[in-house]
Amino acid sequence: MSARAFRKFAPLFDRVLVQRFEAETKSKGGIMLPEKAKGKVLEATVVAHGPGVKNEVSGLTVVILLIER
Repeated sequence: MSARAFRKFAPLFDRVLVQRFEAETKSKGGIMLPEKAKGKVLEATVVAHGPGVKNEVSGLTVVILLIER
């Protein structure tokens, strides 16, 4: 999905919507990696975040994130 399609989603509460980076297809030495060897990428870009969670003591706890574009 493209980043534009992700922006249509509106996360609720303190949830964060992220888009994972693509896995590397070549090793540092230039060897092509098979699908099984790639694995999951643990880095992502934040696309959207929810407004926060209601807190009984102080009202609303806001989610604070830096969204890079």
